[in-house]
Amino acid sequence: MIYKNMKFKVLVSAPALQPILEEYREIFNSHQIETIVPPLKENLSEEELLEYAKDIDGIICGNDEITARVISSAPRLKVISKWGTGTDSIDKEAAARRGIPVKNTPNAFTEPVADTVLSFILCFARDTINLNEKVRRGIWGRKLNPSLNECTLGVVGVGNIGRAVIKRAKAFGMKILANDIKEIPGHDLVPLEQLLKESDFVSLNCDLNPTSRYLINKEKIALMKPPAYLINTARGPI
Repeated sequence: MIYKNMKFKVLVSAPALQPILEEYREIFNSHQIETIVPPLKENLSEEELLEYAKDIDGIICGNDEITARVISSAPRLKVISKWGTGTDSIDKEAAARRGIPVKNTPNAFTEPVADTVLSFILCFARDTINLNEKVRRGIWGRKLNPSLNECTLGVVGVGNIGRAVIKRAKAFGMKILANDIKEIPGHDLVPLEQLLKESDFVSLNCDLNPTSRYLINKEKIALMKPPAYLINTARGPI
């Protein structure tokens, strides 16, 4: 459908976009898009979204509660776009029933998230935070900590972020174990149970979906080595 010479209202609720919205003002103006920028601390609830729903043609969202109720209350809504990757907070079935496409931005945060995973691994392997605090208290000592080339990293979810984590870990000489629900070209995958048993660090980098919800539970954690670390930069319900 072509919307020629029409004006649109787009709700911008993505917290990472709001501070830099003016950088994109020319693009919005060239497409006759008026932006509505609600006050928010992090994400909008269903009730907060309902205040704007009836007047908007599009949403550029974060992890807002875009429920079936919100979608049904937005008669003009034409598209939902996630400023980020995960779309688990959007009722995609309700959107599909209305013919509303749900889009995301793959690789939006791939590099910084992968950097964060490696920063955690380095801190834990080298005990950086603990030793820093001790030095600040005047406590000097030696502690034998492993080098990363002595450690095994298990990566659960070998998408864009998972592959970026693996790339960084390989540069430090780490042994890599990977797990995914589908075959990934160029990566030899192992069962999740094996990965958990053999890894010194486990990085969760999968989407939140019906196959990954509660993927890591009490029984799975019990398979891990006592000194191993579980790093979740994905979604909490995993």
